[in-house]
Amino acid sequence: MKKYFFAMLLLLVVGLLSGQTWIRNYPFADLCPGPSDGASSEVCNVIPAIGGGYLLQGYVQFSWGGIPAYSASVFWKLDENGDIIWRRPGAATGAFDSIVSNGVDRYYCLETSSGLTSLFVFDDEMNYLAHYWFHNINGYNASLFDMQYVNDGLVFAGKIGGQAVVLKTDFQFNVVWQSDPFWAFHEARSIEPYGDGWISLSRRVFTEINAAGDTLWTFIDNVNSSSLFDVTVAIDGSVYILVLDAIGYKIVRVNLINQSFDDVAQISPFHLLRPNQSISGLPNGNLVYLGSEYGGQVLHSYSPDGEHQWSRSYNTLGAIYFGTGSKNLLVMPDGSILFCMYHGNIVLVKTDSNGNVANDDPVVPTAVASIMAYPQPASSKVMISVKSEQVGDLGYGIYSIRGQKVYSGKLTGQAMEQIFELPNEALERMRSGVYLISLNRGNIKIATTKLVVVK
Repeated sequence: MKKYFFAMLLLLVVGLLSGQTWIRNYPFADLCPGPSDGASSEVCNVIPAIGGGYLLQGYVQFSWGGIPAYSASVFWKLDENGDIIWRRPGAATGAFDSIVSNGVDRYYCLETSSGLTSLFVFDDEMNYLAHYWFHNINGYNASLFDMQYVNDGLVFAGKIGGQAVVLKTDFQFNVVWQSDPFWAFHEARSIEPYGDGWISLSRRVFTEINAAGDTLWTFIDNVNSSSLFDVTVAIDGSVYILVLDAIGYKIVRVNLINQSFDDVAQISPFHLLRPNQSISGLPNGNLVYLGSEYGGQVLHSYSPDGEHQWSRSYNTLGAIYFGTGSKNLLVMPDGSILFCMYHGNIVLVKTDSNGNVANDDPVVPTAVASIMAYPQPASSKVMISVKSEQVGDLGYGIYSIRGQKVYSGKLTGQAMEQIFELPNEALERMRSGVYLISLNRGNIKIATTKLVVVK
């Protein structure tokens, strides 16, 4: 009996562990309220969701005749297994650059478009609450990219007047303090808490700022013209940066006492798909970063001393771009790692602390599709009703009960629900009997129905 109990316990533990890592692919097609003949999408951020699970955010744009007809941010509330609890369009018409929450009842979403920045506020169910324009409230423009939540406001990294800055506002976007500007090839792209203050970087400059917004020191690499992609604070308080300089890509440790950079590891060459490579620290002290290598690996780990731990590639259904927001890499307290990617598909990957997933095959949600024929039985007129989450490249086929094709046709409309009359040419080929009608996407049958014909 004991052996049986321990065997069942082992199976239960294995089952629980296997459910903790996964690859998921998320649909967006039914978010368009009208007809469309084209769509584009990207994924931006993933953060812990209020009440447990995760919040994934992306952006979609639908077009009709090559002209944008509808665009919106999209939110997926996911459980611990990556399954969708709900999915909703957001209030913005552009992609969000960053998302944070207070962990109780508020999400704060940052959007910068054409140099203008706004802050959207939602409740824990992503119901829209408020919208603030930075320039309307403060009287001048800011382009903000990354942000962090603190108990009495929000701290941002961005750019004002061509100079990188870090600033703090209250929850209505009123500026509390603003750092001295520091030179930037681009805006400040990362802001992380460090001690009682903050550390931030632009593509050329690293800076340390105290809790009141005063600049403590700034490092500018005028020799190698380094590109600084992301900064993180490790579990022991050490600061690391993902860097590209004249030699190549590397991980650098920031020596805050001597105010210098120390090379840790010359990493394997990777090609820049987007300027959103990210680095973070693991609970075991190692580092993990996103960077797509030519060999296909996208997630990598090094020890604090620069020893390569592992690199992993995943079957992400052709997704090749990392999330475009500042929160595209998430490390949880248990060491699990989440990151988002896209390219025609919106994909979220959750691994263990060693970059492994229980099943390397992505779970693709089955698209909702149906086809109905009426009246039943039919004689001289047949109506077909079709529903499909996926539009475009849809057709239908009519088969005898023996599987012989009688007729086939294409659906010309782009709506997700269509009703049309079966052509007379099809009816003329059908004698009394039972037929199968399939709804096809390309060469794949996605739904079927029966039709009884009596003549």
